Amino acid sequence: MLRLSILLSLLFPLCAIASPLTIYDQTDLGGTGTPIPLRYSIYSDSEIPNDLNDRISSFRLEAGHMAVVSDLGSGLGPGKTYIADQEDLIVSALPEELDNAVSFIRVVPWRSSNKKGTGGDLSDEPSVDASWYYRWSRDIGEGQALGEREYVPMSWGAGGARDEALPDYLAMDQVTHILGFNESDNCFDQSGQYGDPKLCNVPTAVDFYKNLQRVGLRLGSPATREEGAQNTNGWLNQFMTQAEAADIRIDFVALHWYDWESQPKANPVVPASQIFRRFKRYLSNAYHRHRRPLWITEFNANINRATDIQNEFLQLALPYLESIGYVERYAYFQPLTGTGDFFENGQLTSTGEIYRDQVSTLSYTPNKMPSIWESQDVGNVGLPGTTIHAGGTFTVCGSGSGIGGIADEFHYMYTPLNGDGSIIVHVDAILQRGDSKAGLMIRETLDTGSKHASMLLTEYGQARFEHRSSMNGSTGAIIKSIPSGPYWLKLERQGDVITGSYSNDAENWTTLSEQTITLSEDVHVGLAVSSQNDTNFCDTIFKSLSLSSVSDDSDNDQLPDQWELKFFTNLTTSEGGTSNYDGDSNTDFEEYIVGTDPTDPRSFFSSSPTKADNGFLEITFPGVAGLTYTLEISNDLSPGSWNTVNSISPSSDGPQLLNYTQPDSPSALFGRIKAEN
Repeated sequence: MLRLSILLSLLFPLCAIASPLTIYDQTDLGGTGTPIPLRYSIYSDSEIPNDLNDRISSFRLEAGHMAVVSDLGSGLGPGKTYIADQEDLIVSALPEELDNAVSFIRVVPWRSSNKKGTGGDLSDEPSVDASWYYRWSRDIGEGQALGEREYVPMSWGAGGARDEALPDYLAMDQVTHILGFNESDNCFDQSGQYGDPKLCNVPTAVDFYKNLQRVGLRLGSPATREEGAQNTNGWLNQFMTQAEAADIRIDFVALHWYDWESQPKANPVVPASQIFRRFKRYLSNAYHRHRRPLWITEFNANINRATDIQNEFLQLALPYLESIGYVERYAYFQPLTGTGDFFENGQLTSTGEIYRDQVSTLSYTPNKMPSIWESQDVGNVGLPGTTIHAGGTFTVCGSGSGIGGIADEFHYMYTPLNGDGSIIVHVDAILQRGDSKAGLMIRETLDTGSKHASMLLTEYGQARFEHRSSMNGSTGAIIKSIPSGPYWLKLERQGDVITGSYSNDAENWTTLSEQTITLSEDVHVGLAVSSQNDTNFCDTIFKSLSLSSVSDDSDNDQLPDQWELKFFTNLTTSEGGTSNYDGDSNTDFEEYIVGTDPTDPRSFFSSSPTKADNGFLEITFPGVAGLTYTLEISNDLSPGSWNTVNSISPSSDGPQLLNYTQPDSPSALFGRIKAEN
């Protein structure tokens, strides 16, 4: 039995389609579809084909394109940006303010870039492996003209938003974004110092900024200094409030950060971990205040800090920026003082190497939750929580007075569990706010006083097994300080016994507690996060979430619902039995039995009737250098029965062999090979 399950991540440009947008005058793509040709310019009012001005109710946008729509032909009214990145986007019904009201359309090719970027072109310097850049202006750099990296123009000051500047943006056929004003909150420096009245006057900035909507590109807010973005009455909050009141479209929030609040001139030598914690808080506050993706277009540990501190800070910050769901892009700002710069004498410095070596992920991914999961607040939380999903990583943000006592307040991402099962997750990062808790929970109902068992973690490495065994009863807790991360948590249910465990590698588990709690057969299981405080959030990054359960089969096709919803969008995609969704040599039922992916023709098994005596199993298979191949065995093919017994990491391509002898000579012995990077 051979199983090859190899994941590949390929990024390639999508070819522009002649008519990437099709509009309809009825909801659910009803009526006659009218194609909108790609011409890089704007369709407004009577230019919208087929007399569909103010008559659009739904549309289809082809993959690899972006569309901006507005209810005014000028683009200045209520509007929205739609992105079809890797797959087509179907909008079955426009929001109320745009339904039968669209008078402005611009469609452009979308460019899939990674999060990591740079301030400045840097094309003449050694590469730091960044996929986009900006230049504090709207001028086109050589890199943009050649298409090597994505160029993002900036309206540095009011001049970039005047009518005479708008044709510059329209002429850039590879541009999809515009950055707003540069530190317009500063009345004595940067863009805020110019004008009469000055651009630092919020109503003045709002009035100029709204004109950028006319070009039909994705818009970033003005990027302010820390003090301008830090407080609820700060410049950025005033700007966003006034812009929203005027129905001005702002698609993402741009930020600058240099840790000035720590008084770095007087305190240049501080632990990088403290700087990093302040950085995380700053980003969290900005996201939850404005609920838009963040671009950090200038940041470092501060010009007054030495290279070793800059480097330690970057080694903490960069993986976090790549993982946290609400950060879309970032660009490090070089102090240009010889400490924390990328280059010296034409060579990469240690700082530049750290930046170069950070693997970057796609900047934009649609926040599309897997269909089996739901997300909501439990209890009367002070601030509404949220869950962001991107590429298998979940960012769960919760407030609430806490998990504990006789009632709970927290944010919960959950799915039904019928009967026995287990859930495992890697807790990648927790933004600590006082006594914040984050982790796994099995819960009977969504009532605040429900019976539950939870395996939780704090940022400082405290594992907590908390449980409530009766409705509205008190909460018990078993607490233990555990070694430094990485942290994995596991909750298992077997009958009425709930077991909570932790691990540093997801293989060697330590049981924290085992409790007997009488729960109904059908419960909820998932991720729970609480800041333990109604006035702020705990933001937690979860990875490698896995759930195993004995699930119902509501469509009677021999495939458990939980398994079908993991791989397919609904229960009717696969009919079970002889259905073969991916067209490989295995039916969907066979792929369920052996644990392969029914949607990927590269993930399959093959078997041979030959079986050596005395429980000896040997598999020969084609191998590739750089991968690790693991032999797993089972005696009955049942889910959960597979065990790893041997592995190999070949140094060259070619035939490979793995074998195993089971001492007790079983009546049946099956094997499969798993290939992983």
